[in-house]
Amino acid sequence: MKTTACPLDCYDACAVVVDPESLKMAGVPNHPFTQGTLCPHLNRHIREVERIRSPRIDGREVTMEEALEAVAEAIEAAGEDFLLYRGSGNVGYMQRITEAFVAARGGWTTDGSLCDGAGQAGVEEGRGISLALPPESIAEADAVIVWGRNVSVTNSHMMKLLEGKTLIVVDPVRTKIARMADLHMQIRPRSDFQLAVLLARFMYMEEMADETFLEEKCEDAEDYYHFLRSFRVVESLETCDITLDDLGDMLYQMLHKKCVFLVGTGVQKNSIGDQVLHAIDGLAAVMGFFGKPGCGVSFLADSMAGFEDPIPMSPKRVAKPVAPFGRFKTVLVQGANPLAQMPGLAKVEEEMGKVENLIYFGLYENETSRKARIVLPAKDFLEKEDLRLSYGHPWVQPMPKIKEAEFGIGEYELTKFLFEKFGYDGLKEERAYIDAMLDQCKKDGEWYRSPAYEKHPYEEGFETDSGNFEFLEEFEDDYEEEEGLWLVTPKSPRSLNSQFVRESHVRLHPRHGFSDGERVRIVSEHGEVELPVETTEDLREDCVLVYAGTPGVNYLTPPMKSLFGKSACYQEVKVTLEKIS
Repeated sequence: MKTTACPLDCYDACAVVVDPESLKMAGVPNHPFTQGTLCPHLNRHIREVERIRSPRIDGREVTMEEALEAVAEAIEAAGEDFLLYRGSGNVGYMQRITEAFVAARGGWTTDGSLCDGAGQAGVEEGRGISLALPPESIAEADAVIVWGRNVSVTNSHMMKLLEGKTLIVVDPVRTKIARMADLHMQIRPRSDFQLAVLLARFMYMEEMADETFLEEKCEDAEDYYHFLRSFRVVESLETCDITLDDLGDMLYQMLHKKCVFLVGTGVQKNSIGDQVLHAIDGLAAVMGFFGKPGCGVSFLADSMAGFEDPIPMSPKRVAKPVAPFGRFKTVLVQGANPLAQMPGLAKVEEEMGKVENLIYFGLYENETSRKARIVLPAKDFLEKEDLRLSYGHPWVQPMPKIKEAEFGIGEYELTKFLFEKFGYDGLKEERAYIDAMLDQCKKDGEWYRSPAYEKHPYEEGFETDSGNFEFLEEFEDDYEEEEGLWLVTPKSPRSLNSQFVRESHVRLHPRHGFSDGERVRIVSEHGEVELPVETTEDLREDCVLVYAGTPGVNYLTPPMKSLFGKSACYQEVKVTLEKIS
């Protein structure tokens, strides 16, 4: 039996034990967080999709040698007009080794995120660095506020830590975990900022603020109170679509309790996402909920925090959510599916159509692989050496090679081929990169911990210029709300981004008058898509829910990036519904 880790893009980063003969997988019982269980993606869904087995050029199957030569020729022909667009469906550390070739070549890569970049920027504005909130700290909490995060789907191992605690859920959808909650705040989409500001203001008013923490660990706390007072209570309540009693109920549930906020990407899928996270962090700071047992805010942590990265990166970058593919003669798409995942899909298709040499390097067929001129099948996580960092907990897990690959090529092998083909120096042995990362970790028994691990993050201060928590100083929002229904795009229980069993329906409240199975045309200013209906009373009447990864959903979303963080703004849009006769 060999121990490895799940490479899929989620908080939990499951520890996995694999039988090298049968390849049967199970959870590692003594892992500090996942403790012997695996999520459905690794247990079932990863086995349900056929992998790409053969390289292709212009739709014709070729040998790996022919495909690699074609890749080199395409890169040579592009000169510096070469872009690497790397995804996050597989988040093993060694996926980034291709960046070393791009840096040596003087090519381009991407900056920002389709997922969490805006929220990450907001966290860094207040704290300086986004540290993981350790599970043991969450276990000590009296109350947990799950805010825009469907824990049972995206973070299932967290569920056991919620038992016996006061549970508050903030979400426009009545999710499974919302139905379990002591209080569900079913606020209007894009009103998370206003709720955080209201709560912080009333913390001051009801003398629930931690004056000692504000004085000793925060910068310009008095100015922040004046900032909070600039938002009118009645207007903010109307924006959130809640009452003063609802707000009081939430305050009461948090009163005299150690609280942890589990914040998901749902709150920051818009242009002001950085300000939303900064405001939620500001609420926690007003309550004194940093650097103490059972307290804190958990967003997607910076998994590279504390590490010195041995892999060089190119300084030449384009914003990922609005990548101008048409500027480049050759584009290498690695482990991603931009022709489904990127917002403003009509614009993406137009840009991608200008690319002379589209190269797809990945495990599964998808919209992008089918459009690519050159296709390289990748090795999976059992067929190569790697290392798993986590944005949900502090544990770092080696991923040894467990079986020989029958087909495909690994990221390091591709990078080595390109270094040698172009005569570049500087690429180290594969093991040297993995060892360089492990050497920076702290060993705790048989497990490795991130060098940034802190039992109570920020107990010794923040990584800001002042060393204190720095509050938001101004609010900037030029969004003009239009008529229509809010588009909500959460992650599906059965798929991951655009991998595995993708959803095919639109979810609507039954009061819109559509029946289950009836097809409806969903229209935004950016495009339209037709989908069959599934009705649910778990959704607000002013919302339309289409799970991320549903084919065609991104024809509806805007081709734009957030104000800060260079993040996609999937939910900065309203839609209308049309019956299909």
